[in-house]
Amino acid sequence: MRGVFAGAITVPVLLSLALAGCAIKPPATASGAAGPDGAWVPMTFNALPGWGPGIAVAGLPGFVRSCQAIEVMPEDQSLGGDGVAGSLGGKAGLWRGTCAAARAVPPDDAAAAQTFYQTYFVPYQAAAATRITGYFEPVYAGSEVRLRGYDVPLYAKPRNMVRADLAAFRDSTGKQRIVGRLRYGKLVPYYSRARIESGIIAQQAQVVAWLRDPVDAYMAQVQGAAQLRLPDGTLIDLGFDGTNGRAYTPIGKLMVEKGDLAANDVSIQSISAWLRAHPTQAPALMDANKNYVFFKRVRDVPDGLGTPGALGVPLTPEGSIAVDEKAIPLGAPAFVATKTLDRLTTAQDIDVGAKGTSAAQIFFGIGRNAAEMAGATDEVGRLFVLLPRPTVPAPAAGATS
Repeated sequence: MRGVFAGAITVPVLLSLALAGCAIKPPATASGAAGPDGAWVPMTFNALPGWGPGIAVAGLPGFVRSCQAIEVMPEDQSLGGDGVAGSLGGKAGLWRGTCAAARAVPPDDAAAAQTFYQTYFVPYQAAAATRITGYFEPVYAGSEVRLRGYDVPLYAKPRNMVRADLAAFRDSTGKQRIVGRLRYGKLVPYYSRARIESGIIAQQAQVVAWLRDPVDAYMAQVQGAAQLRLPDGTLIDLGFDGTNGRAYTPIGKLMVEKGDLAANDVSIQSISAWLRAHPTQAPALMDANKNYVFFKRVRDVPDGLGTPGALGVPLTPEGSIAVDEKAIPLGAPAFVATKTLDRLTTAQDIDVGAKGTSAAQIFFGIGRNAAEMAGATDEVGRLFVLLPRPTVPAPAAGATS
């Protein structure tokens, strides 16, 4: 059982959609979009601010974890990515050589880690600026059975929900997935948040847990994962298990537009406080976000790591990042540079609110401390993706770089 870091948001996954992750902050001022080829500019490692052995070795464990998932995928398994990002890193088979080399790097050898990255990767910078925010895994009071005071359900994926990949029905390489339900033989959109909360899927979906507070339930969905403290003190993990397919609407933006919150005071803490202080208005505001997240129980998550994101590997605090997988392949190393941080992360979750490279979210961990760090992170910076060199040397037995 994992320990609690102490007590914010994304949707990460929502790769799952994914990633859960969906930030609730106002739209970014940056407008990057990784379109065909030209949006990614090849660079040298010297262009990465602060790049060196310390940053390289800190980022390596997250990448190795990604490899553990990618290496068991079929060669042609899609990981996402557009333009050069898709051509060099968009299929699982393209990562075989780099993953084999990563396993050969001693975990604590910083110089070898730096040599590994510089040998096997080329950095590509997003052509436009990127808004960097944070998300975390909240800890809430919950119960696996309905008890007095625990009456807010978190649902598992419904039995009557249908997922369709339109690319399978036409000559297209694009990702065109939709979610719905069958009604009189026709596929129609799945129920909205308001309809689901009215109990309409009670006969179609299992309740994986019951919470005390509807605001907690909403925020767990925004983050795409949660840790629950049961009445006996036991901690359990809930992970993302899909969405109803409806568009995600950041209610923080709506609150700013209505004058309920100042534009510079939008965070999980301020939104939660406002919702609890206005219980008659809160349900309609939360229902304005028609997107609904389903959960599943996740077991055996290693201590200190977050519930698995869209890639299916446990998230590393300050080492995992949620991205638009249409722009950046899942599993790819991603270097973030802002005024306050230079960090090598790995794309392991999906930010459903991001469009191209306009935004990305760093995972900060579990609990209150992580929430504070995530809430304090909101900067416009530069985003780089590290892609495998088109031709890389085969790792020698016992090689360290």
